[in-house]
Amino acid sequence: MFIELVKGVALLLALCFLHGVNIRVWRQRPRVGQVFSGILFGGICVVGMLTPVVLMPGVIFDARSVVLSMAGLFGGPVVAGIAAAMAIAGRLWLGGAGMEVGVMVITLCTVMGLAYREGRARGWLGVEPLPLAFFGLLLHTAVIGLFQLLPPATVVRVNETLALPFLLTFTPATVVLGLLLRDVEARLATEVALKDTAARLHAITHAIPDVLLVLDANGRYVEVLSPDDDALVASASQLVGKRLHDVLPHDQAERFMALIRDTLRSGQTHSIEYEITTRAGLRHFEGRAQPLAARVGGQAAVVFLARDCTQRRQAESALRESELRFRSLLRNIPSISVQGYLRDGTTSYWNKASEQLYGYPAEEALGSNLLELIIPPPMRDAVRTHVEHMFATGEVIPAGELQLQRKDGSLVHVFSSHAYIHVPGHPPEMFCIDIDISGRKAAEEEARYLAFYDALTQLPNRRLLVDRLQQVLANSARSGLTVAVLFVDLDNFKTLNDSRGHEVGDLLLTEVARRLRDCVREQDTVARLGGDEFVVVLQNLSGDPSEAAALTRTLGELLLAQLRQPYDLAGHEHHFTASIGVTLLRDHSDTVDEVLKQADMAMYRAKDAGRNTLRFFDPDMQQAVNRRALLEAELHNGLRQSQFLLLYQPQVDAEGRVVAAEALVRWCAGSTPCKAWFRRRNSSRWPRRRD
Repeated sequence: MFIELVKGVALLLALCFLHGVNIRVWRQRPRVGQVFSGILFGGICVVGMLTPVVLMPGVIFDARSVVLSMAGLFGGPVVAGIAAAMAIAGRLWLGGAGMEVGVMVITLCTVMGLAYREGRARGWLGVEPLPLAFFGLLLHTAVIGLFQLLPPATVVRVNETLALPFLLTFTPATVVLGLLLRDVEARLATEVALKDTAARLHAITHAIPDVLLVLDANGRYVEVLSPDDDALVASASQLVGKRLHDVLPHDQAERFMALIRDTLRSGQTHSIEYEITTRAGLRHFEGRAQPLAARVGGQAAVVFLARDCTQRRQAESALRESELRFRSLLRNIPSISVQGYLRDGTTSYWNKASEQLYGYPAEEALGSNLLELIIPPPMRDAVRTHVEHMFATGEVIPAGELQLQRKDGSLVHVFSSHAYIHVPGHPPEMFCIDIDISGRKAAEEEARYLAFYDALTQLPNRRLLVDRLQQVLANSARSGLTVAVLFVDLDNFKTLNDSRGHEVGDLLLTEVARRLRDCVREQDTVARLGGDEFVVVLQNLSGDPSEAAALTRTLGELLLAQLRQPYDLAGHEHHFTASIGVTLLRDHSDTVDEVLKQADMAMYRAKDAGRNTLRFFDPDMQQAVNRRALLEAELHNGLRQSQFLLLYQPQVDAEGRVVAAEALVRWCAGSTPCKAWFRRRNSSRWPRRRD
């Protein structure tokens, strides 16, 4: 009986072999493989039942318990289901007294095998000798338990003769079959992994544009992989088996042999750059040699990976040439200042135009800080903020006109634009491109000046006069103070132009402009309308029109006096006078043109009055001014001739006592002098009032 059980174990070993072959055959079609595995397991069960251990008619023992449990463990539901169905069909076909127990054994083994598979999937159980032995013992103990359902006589015989050999044989058989099937499973998984790895390596080696060589210690080509034979000195089939010295020049072959020896000796990767004549011509390569772990043909070997860098070398060469030209251009361009700065403001580039524009030589500027180099102190905080934002976000500072600082402290107008450059492997830089626009700004300033100022006298012209007069009128309307406009015209200026020429006339106009400026306040305006016509605007005179007229009259007389002074023109002395027309602005509804017309009309009245005089546009005001001027003249004359007499008028109380006196000044404008009488009064008893 024991021999029969051993035959069952041998059948199980055959099952392992057939199962492995089946999986390999149907590897690409796993579903079909599962069906055939189920048939294979079921067939083994049927064969085992055809040559069983027959204890008595209708009661048979075979290895189906081991087969079906392993079908459930390694095959899964499909394989186990097919095998169980075939085993049940075979057992039903055999029939006998133990048929029902046999079907129950088949079902039990299948279910326990699937349960073991689930435990393995969840990580609770492993396919190891100890778990398999425990599983086999439990399984076959359960099977013996089912045998107890047989007729009593059969149960006694089973327990006495078969139970122990059954456990001792099929429990180890379960362990052995499980380990064998696990090994088959592992080897198949390894084969699949190796095949996948080989496929990936093959795809990688053919996908990379590099040349891959396996060279042994003697420099022999063991394997050559290249996507294109044009990158080789010969075709791959011609190179395999040959030595480096057979296909390369001697010096080049020796260089590669030295690389192979150094790589094998150190066990480290070594690199090399070289030129070689390939089937496509002279090419540049970068090579890396790595020791190969396995020996090839009994020889140590290296894997050599060569990358064609011809295009990159050509691009680098072109880039270097372009960069050289660009740097030379930036360095020597005469009118564009280019500077480079790091994040902290350190100067990293300074061309010759920057030296000329800012006055710093390159050796002094490089390494200096931007803020201290060319940024004026009032701008430093704003520039620092802009620079920090640019380096933090990459947003370029907007271009615009700036006033930057030279080495000597003077300011220069530039149009400044910026660029942010970050080359990988290098710190980011900010480049400033500055163009000197001082000439343009000066031209603009000169054009602006000429638009508002007279080129000869440097006085405001009519355009600027109108603008200022509008502002003065607006301010006067708010403040309530009187504004006076004086129209000054030189007398007989045309005679000088005709007799001495325009050059001398220009000298006279320049001197007149100077004298007019010297006579007025800083807040007043002196303008030249054209020819020999000038306008003086006096603002903030007084709120009282009479007082304002008096002040204007005083200044006008001063202007006439100054303009009457001799002029030294081109070595000759000349005498000139002027006529002045004045208008006082009390009605602020008048326009600028109306004001100038009023002053002009008053000037012509002055000319009609005999020239070298001043006239007001308002006749009443003119009369008041004349009366005031006459009074002032007579007062001065009275003081010179002692025509004023000081008198005291006593004040007495009810008792006739003098309690005070009133001081009076009497103007004796007659022919009798008052001085003697005044001396007599000084000695009188009346006290003088001291207040």
